[in-house]
Amino acid sequence: MAEDPQYVMHLISRVAGLGAGKDSKTLIVGCPPATQEVVQHINELHAQTFVDVVEIPTNDLSNQTPLEVDSKVHAVLIAAISSKTMIELGNLCSAYKNAGIPVVIITGWPPPTNAEKFRFESSKGGNLTVPAMFDLVALYCRGLQGDILEFGSFQGYTLQCAYHAFKRRQPGIKRRFISFDSFAGIVGSKNEEKFFNDGSYAASETSFRFANFLADVPDEPVVTVEGSYAVTLNEEIDSTRKKLGPTKAALVHIDCDVEVPAKLALDFVTPYLQQGTLLMFDEYDAQYANNSVGERAALRRWLGENPDFEVEHYRSYHVAARSLIVHRKS
Repeated sequence: MAEDPQYVMHLISRVAGLGAGKDSKTLIVGCPPATQEVVQHINELHAQTFVDVVEIPTNDLSNQTPLEVDSKVHAVLIAAISSKTMIELGNLCSAYKNAGIPVVIITGWPPPTNAEKFRFESSKGGNLTVPAMFDLVALYCRGLQGDILEFGSFQGYTLQCAYHAFKRRQPGIKRRFISFDSFAGIVGSKNEEKFFNDGSYAASETSFRFANFLADVPDEPVVTVEGSYAVTLNEEIDSTRKKLGPTKAALVHIDCDVEVPAKLALDFVTPYLQQGTLLMFDEYDAQYANNSVGERAALRRWLGENPDFEVEHYRSYHVAARSLIVHRKS
């Protein structure tokens, strides 16, 4: 489960409370041992009336029939330990997502929301964690105009980290946090890009907004551009640019995993880049830093097509993530 059991209890209490007295309930879907801890939290909260738990053995996931929608369920929480299990459980809950019911993964979540939690992340030994990296980025970007553009948000964890880091480090400065996502998961992977299959990490805009609400991220600064990148960043690019209006990019976070969407994202942001813009790539050094696949391949192609730009290493973080400073030659 998550690192902070008290927060998990708070989260369950908060979500269950939304349905209290309304003849509705929260559904928690998970695998042991995560579900066993969740049941303990539910018992401590005396929330059995408002919460149902579906436990699915890990070795039975591939043969499990997708869950049918229960009309009384107002939100679904997923409790899993591994990314693979998390994705498979999400697939089993696809009918809820299609019905417009939020489905939020609670394992390894939430983002830090205050200075104490950011300090804890920053003090961890070894490589920079994702929250600590965003805290550093918020410091770096002081004085740099522009919005935060993210390509590949899933249920919003990194956008939530960015929002709270910028709120902490740059109080009173208004920036937009713009999420570009098909909400259909990974799209466009090639055979040699050995990430999860297309469709993995599929969320929904409803789930994304609900997770933001739970992480205390208000709607007002968050802009979503929903749809396939082949459409929103290519076929209907003029419409997308009109929706955003004039902007600059202070930070561009690319979490597309595979080359094709990552390259579309880089092509789209080109007019918004300025001297000092930070590019963050979540899987830059994945696949053993193979230059011919993934986000690394997309950047190499983009640099070859845009000789007026060059990039400089800023920080590495997480497992395979890297940030780069953009330099304009003219």
